[in-house]
Amino acid sequence: MALLKFKPPRINLSGKGGFWKQIGMIIIGTTISLIFTIFAARLTDDIQRKKDRKLSALMVMSNIEAFARIAESYEEYLASTDSITTWLLSQPIEDLERLPDNELNALIDRANTFPFLTYDKSAENIFSNNIETWKNMGNVEFIYLVGQCFSTMNSIEQYWNKRINEVNEAILNIKDHPDDYEGSTIPIKILSNNKVRRMMKGTHFMRAWFAQGAATMRVNNRKNMAAIGISEQQVMELTDRLSHAYEDSGEVPEFSDFIPAPLHPDSLSSMSEYDSLIKQSKREQ
Repeated sequence: MALLKFKPPRINLSGKGGFWKQIGMIIIGTTISLIFTIFAARLTDDIQRKKDRKLSALMVMSNIEAFARIAESYEEYLASTDSITTWLLSQPIEDLERLPDNELNALIDRANTFPFLTYDKSAENIFSNNIETWKNMGNVEFIYLVGQCFSTMNSIEQYWNKRINEVNEAILNIKDHPDDYEGSTIPIKILSNNKVRRMMKGTHFMRAWFAQGAATMRVNNRKNMAAIGISEQQVMELTDRLSHAYEDSGEVPEFSDFIPAPLHPDSLSSMSEYDSLIKQSKREQ
């Protein structure tokens, strides 16, 4: 049986540039393949960058729109207390003293119960602290406008929460140290306090402040949309979707749901020795 012999391919070294022609073709083919690979990789990378840029911009602008909606909800809340606040401030203190304490307390609580302002800062943190996000945006105007929006949002949050802390502290001090304040009753002492009255007087102003804040956010956000090339509809749809996702995530448990039932007297038997010490002390007096 005859053995098959391997015959290596011959390279034509004769003729017009046979060897070098083949080598040249190999080099050209390899170069073209390499260029195509690099081009395809860059094209894929550019497409991904555009997707990432659009998603980042959408998240940022949705965050700003969500804040505008929060500001609107605060204006609506203050509108519901504006008439109570205005009426309380318009009445002479001596006339308010004629009201039953429980009725006056209810009005004061309604006029001075202000929710703290908070909002989701995840998009802001990613945008502000990630230099790669800035590079990927590639739009200086957009970065500047978004920075202005976030700065305004932080200022509104800090100013409002500072005012709430001041009035809450004032009311708490009056309740803890009533003798240090003028007035016949605690409700009257609260209504006579300058910090409380200043906060109540500011209710009407704060309504306009929140309304203007929401409008300003939306004006700036439209500039952001124009700068980055994203439609308002896209921003609104994402904001609605995220809002519904939060609402559909289930009810937030109330604090009252976790308050245990009052302790049964039998469960205090371990404290009996202290009861005995108190009784003994009373007998010795």
